[in-house]
Amino acid sequence: MEEKTPREILEQFYKDNHLELDGGQRSSSVRIEMSKKIYFYFPNFDARRKALIKHDIHHLVTGYSASSLAGESEISAWEIASGCRKYWAAFLIDTSGFMLGIPLNFRNLLKAFARGRRTKCLYHDTLSNDEALDMKMDALRSYLLLDQHPKDCRPTLVDFLLFSLFAFWGLLVSTLSIVLIPFLVFYTIYMTFSSKKQSTLNQ
Repeated sequence: MEEKTPREILEQFYKDNHLELDGGQRSSSVRIEMSKKIYFYFPNFDARRKALIKHDIHHLVTGYSASSLAGESEISAWEIASGCRKYWAAFLIDTSGFMLGIPLNFRNLLKAFARGRRTKCLYHDTLSNDEALDMKMDALRSYLLLDQHPKDCRPTLVDFLLFSLFAFWGLLVSTLSIVLIPFLVFYTIYMTFSSKKQSTLNQ
């Protein structure tokens, strides 16, 4: 695995996580599963597509799962702390993932945040997407300093204070986002019925 590149691994990664083979780049909507029976859809948009390949590579190099809320909350905390403000869609989506992780996965969320403060990410654009896709996994981990800072990172008092400050920001964003809930509910109902209709037509 370490001698392979993200480009060689991503196809299997998408299959394992039940995603489209392009990671959902061309999809018109995004499905977020809270559990096997609870999910919602939101529209895909260009700013998210711009960040998507970097986010998927981050899953590979950090080891945070893409198939669980815990893993998504950890990658959110890591991306926030390592610096994703340049990509506003990633920043806002990561804020939501971060807030979901606080009650569900607090200890590991704090460790991921502390790890992010000590490492780098692809959102700084020091590597192009193609350069990142074609680097060996061990070389890419080394470039992002992940080989020096494993998952079990010990948070400091400063990490905890910055984590708490961001949680306050996240609470404000979450409160303002309540106005979007009716839209997400109606959009999810529409997409669910559309998917069922398309499945019926394809049978």
